[in-house]
Amino acid sequence: MAKVKITIYYTPECPKDPVVSSVSEALKEAGIDDYEIEDILLANDEEACRHKVLGIPTVRVNGVDVDPNFKDIGKYTSACSRVYKWEGKYYSVPPKEMILDAFKRLGILK
Repeated sequence: MAKVKITIYYTPECPKDPVVSSVSEALKEAGIDDYEIEDILLANDEEACRHKVLGIPTVRVNGVDVDPNFKDIGKYTSACSRVYKWEGKYYSVPPKEMILDAFKRLGILK
């Protein structure tokens, strides 16, 4: 299995710690040992536009958003406004189960 790259986009107003916790739990549960976590601090909407981030926090696995319902609508922002919906509930960070599902969708986890 190739190294898994996880990118976390965050801002000072929307810190990365809760996201890192969720990602770490998913990696541990999946038994993935070969990974890299890159955290990118966004200072403004211009940087969000450059990275095509629709809101904070954003998590990508190997360049793909973890949200299975993600659609790039072209409105990029560094605002702490991203909401994740998973199994009928809303979350301010992607839940571990959503990240595990992303691993499966991307063929990282069988």
